[in-house]
Amino acid sequence: MLAIELRFLAGRFHGTGWHNAHNEAVPEWPPSPWRVLRSLVHAAYATGIPAATVEPVLAKLRGLPRYRLPRAVDAHTRHYMPDTDDGNHKRAKVFDAFVAIDGGASDPQPVTMAWPVELSPSERDTLECLCASITYMGRAESWADMRVLDVGDDGRWDCWPDELDNQATATSLLALETEAEFAQRIERTPAPKKGLDVPRRIWDVLTFSGERYRTEGWSRVPGTRLARYIFRTSPFERAPVATPVRRRIAAPTVARFAICSRVLPRMEDAIFVCERLRIAAMAQSRDLCGDARPVFSGHTPLPSNHQHAMFLACCDDAGHADRGEIDHLLITARAGFAEDDVRALQRIRRLWASNGHALELILVGLGDCEAYGGLVSPRTATLAESRVWESVTPFVPVRHPKTVRGQPRDTIEEQIRTGCEQLLGVAPIEVTEIGQRSAWSRFRRRRPKGGGSRGPDRGHGARLVFAAPQRGPIAIGYGAHFGLGLFAAVAADP
Repeated sequence: MLAIELRFLAGRFHGTGWHNAHNEAVPEWPPSPWRVLRSLVHAAYATGIPAATVEPVLAKLRGLPRYRLPRAVDAHTRHYMPDTDDGNHKRAKVFDAFVAIDGGASDPQPVTMAWPVELSPSERDTLECLCASITYMGRAESWADMRVLDVGDDGRWDCWPDELDNQATATSLLALETEAEFAQRIERTPAPKKGLDVPRRIWDVLTFSGERYRTEGWSRVPGTRLARYIFRTSPFERAPVATPVRRRIAAPTVARFAICSRVLPRMEDAIFVCERLRIAAMAQSRDLCGDARPVFSGHTPLPSNHQHAMFLACCDDAGHADRGEIDHLLITARAGFAEDDVRALQRIRRLWASNGHALELILVGLGDCEAYGGLVSPRTATLAESRVWESVTPFVPVRHPKTVRGQPRDTIEEQIRTGCEQLLGVAPIEVTEIGQRSAWSRFRRRRPKGGGSRGPDRGHGARLVFAAPQRGPIAIGYGAHFGLGLFAAVAADP
């Protein structure tokens, strides 16, 4: 049997069946005999082969072919196209239906059409020349490669013409009339005295223009018929679709704000700036929920083991760090931020001040400590992971160091170890005091509002070394949730 093998190079076939409107999103499958023969006529015009040479080949292919089909799935895309003739540019929804073929663009599987005919050597050469010049089938984006081959009739067909079987899955494909039907129609239709004649040759049928079809009001191209084809199995496969499971997304634990100001605040004012940040977060929370969320206020029902928010200041840019300026603010909460909390964080835009110098804030990220922690900018060392940490803001003790029965108690080192154990669950193996007390004394060390346990009004700097790497933030002592007692990682774990 003579066969034409169609291989769609993009793994897709775009074509609308004769009995469907283009916007119904119902693709034609398989490609109809009419579509294939019209492509051969187009190739004849492109290659300059005369109609007298091509028409005998088309006459032998006017019968209904049988198909071998690859696995395929019908699909479509939707586009909203503006109407340029409409002053309001109203958009129309347009469907682009196509058939996705097994193998995709990397290895598209072929469609084989076979006819029980034989061609002479010259006719076969003509058909091969025509097939070689065809570059697409259907719409222009359906790139195609066609070649002629011979196949055996072993009965393994996937789609064939059948008018009687009502149980199988069927479709209708446009094809040429049989030779007898065509002759009878021509005999019944006399030539008009004026105007265009009806098609009286196969070539005339296959070159019948769309303009003439519309202006003369034809319901079908004269000389064609709709042939009923049935499928051995369903033409389109459907992959089983798993029931979607709502994936639980972990609540963010870090909100990072960039400061946009001509004059950046200084790190010495960290507790003042962070207090204002807490006030802003609570105010936005009240506007949304009627009352401040516990994660911001620190009140019940959250436990007291540092689960509520820490409002921290950091300088991640090296230039700002050298000048002691705050360029970012962090709000971290080990308990995580719920949906209402995130909405409140997204509403924070500005920190007001009584002296008129407001700070514009930009929420640049919501995530976790691992996402934003690191020793190299733009990550922040405040949230990094390391064994070695050094003070950024002074540690202010919550108890007064004293001597009881000759033994020192509540020393600065002891309070630092206790604070780390309460926050991290582990104490540092080494605590070394660093920095000059005069430098730490330049920091504000008392909250503008609110209380809190505090010892002597003196700041201390320390270097902490842990047995294993610890993840920040590490903020301990008085005002730890407002920027005091903050440490930054200074060395990666070896």
